[in-house]
Amino acid sequence: MASRTDSPGSMASRERRFYSRMAWLLVALVFIGFAPSFYLKPLGLSYPRPNPALIPNLMLHGTVFTAWVATFLAQVSLVAAGRRDLHRALGAFGMALGVAMIPVMYLTAVWQVARASQPPFTDPLTWTVVPLLGIPVFAVMLWLGWQTSRRDLQAHKRLMLGIMIMLTQPAIARLPLAPPSLFGFALPSMLILLLFVPLIVWDLRSRGGLHWATKLGAGLYALIIAAQVFFLVVPGLWSAFAAHLPGVSG
Repeated sequence: MASRTDSPGSMASRERRFYSRMAWLLVALVFIGFAPSFYLKPLGLSYPRPNPALIPNLMLHGTVFTAWVATFLAQVSLVAAGRRDLHRALGAFGMALGVAMIPVMYLTAVWQVARASQPPFTDPLTWTVVPLLGIPVFAVMLWLGWQTSRRDLQAHKRLMLGIMIMLTQPAIARLPLAPPSLFGFALPSMLILLLFVPLIVWDLRSRGGLHWATKLGAGLYALIIAAQVFFLVVPGLWSAFAAHLPGVSG
């Protein structure tokens, strides 16, 4: 029998439902966005976006990214089920997987220059700005998420949710929301900020104000989008830098 403090209407119960619903929403968005280019590619589905052949390094990227998404969903589900012991045990694997994602993301970004898989409004070198600018932010938030996993669970939950929201950018950018143009890139990227709204509302209802981890996640993502759009608008700046990155070949 549930205790009074853990009744269906308790704060703890509502918090578990909130994070569970957010996790399923984000996983669904990732699946829908990458269905034609990865998950359901053999079925011949297509969005009006580049859908490159699944060469080995793209398969590795997709597999590692999918493992991260599955781990994120499993971690949220374990907490919702009251299995914090298993959640903590899986945490070390999740951290190791997150660290492994960093070089995979980098190599996927720089190797796409040779494939020229960029959208029609930019060039291969400039397009690397989109994945590369997110890597240091991902690394910082991942480290903070690990550091807070035992001493500040409220920050830990928000940081990990913030990471997952940011990682939906490539999936949502593939949805046919607008033509493949700079506006078509910026619009869905900015719409992702709306995914922070439920977390903001939850903070206001549960705490009476915004948690620092919520502000950090939303603020860093807004900065990423602003910087990405800036370098896409002024392509010579980033391309001159990207041309000298290790692993880039044209």
